[in-house]
Amino acid sequence: LEHAGIVKRRKISNENRYRYEPTEAALELSGLIDGMGVWGQHWSRDMRMDDLDPAFLAWSMSLRMNTDAMPPGRTVVEFEFSGTPTEFRKFWLVNADGKVDMCLKDPGYESDLHVRSDLRRFVEAWRGFRDLGQEIRSGKIRVTGPMHLKSSFPDWLLLSALAPHRRRVKSRESRLYPRV
Repeated sequence: LEHAGIVKRRKISNENRYRYEPTEAALELSGLIDGMGVWGQHWSRDMRMDDLDPAFLAWSMSLRMNTDAMPPGRTVVEFEFSGTPTEFRKFWLVNADGKVDMCLKDPGYESDLHVRSDLRRFVEAWRGFRDLGQEIRSGKIRVTGPMHLKSSFPDWLLLSALAPHRRRVKSRESRLYPRV
């Protein structure tokens, strides 16, 4: 991507790491890429188990947290999923005053909330096929912790940017939408 002029690599000062930033050419592609994502949400095949990637889910969620709705200071949300390999069963999102970090290993802080679910069910809620609040109320997605945090958790999670785009293909996933 760097060679193609889509990203620029910049060294992080005083570190042996680099940051990749989109170029003007990459920014021009955003409408096309977003359109392909919407098309996929409308028309792609249903997800299979090997499509479900907890690490990608964790990273995506870390980018879609409504930190303004979260308490000030540090908030740690621990996720644990069944239906996935053991090494990817848990991850943590740590919000520290508006900056969210995704951790695949225990970050060393006490978790404020614990979220437990079958991976497929949670991904279906994340993608907007299931109603997250209803899944929590039914106990199919379990959220444990202090009541004031549990009740506000659905407001913290903005869901996938594609969640507002309903499936158009007749499929198992299209039948999951909450009845309005």
